[in-house]
Amino acid sequence: MNSEVFESLLAAQRNLAAGSVSFRSDSQGIHLHLPAAMDWEEIWESLIWQLRSRKPYWAGVAPLTLWSQQWELDLPTLQTLSALLSQHCLQLWRVQTAARSTAIAAATLGYSVEQSSPLETIPPAPPDTTPLYLRSTVRSGTAVRHSGSVFLLGDLNPGGEIIAGGDIWVWGRLRGVVHAGANGDEKALILALQLDPTQLRIANQVARPPEGGSLLNTPEVVYLQDNAICIASIQDFLRREV
Repeated sequence: MNSEVFESLLAAQRNLAAGSVSFRSDSQGIHLHLPAAMDWEEIWESLIWQLRSRKPYWAGVAPLTLWSQQWELDLPTLQTLSALLSQHCLQLWRVQTAARSTAIAAATLGYSVEQSSPLETIPPAPPDTTPLYLRSTVRSGTAVRHSGSVFLLGDLNPGGEIIAGGDIWVWGRLRGVVHAGANGDEKALILALQLDPTQLRIANQVARPPEGGSLLNTPEVVYLQDNAICIASIQDFLRREV
């Protein structure tokens, strides 16, 4: 971490401690931090004031990550926030949140989602490993990261990715990048109604897409055996487990 990023992070922490909206920047773009100790109306007013009074130090349209902490932001709120940011050449593309409802709303709108925060106070909260259920399409450029299992009712498009500490179920077409057992769980599984991935990963093992493509209309399971990633129809996998 260079000194500029470190100072920016410290400033964000001081502002959070003081209970105010704060911005910082690093190589990944602009970061907007929302404090937990203010009313939403106060946050909104502070955000508008800062955007209007701040001389932009970014060029063109800058990507923005929203650090929303425990705030439960629904679809209309995120859409309104995104519209406000776009007026100031900031494009919301990722949401860091500790709230499940916010993660689901952000994924539904096509933003990348991560349920963690490096600015959490000590002692850090344990990671949320309860399953994350999404009913959406994960589009190109969108990433979903979760410490537990992820269940997606929809498609994972090429260019999209899901990284989970547990299993990954895609009740649709899996055509992007998936990493199950990302914390080292070698028993994690990947299941999809149609498997046509860009990349498959379980724990520390990586596999190329299967040659010849997926079996049509046949749900398949991806699992790890003898340090090799294997693919089987769900029927064959269940017979293997008997």
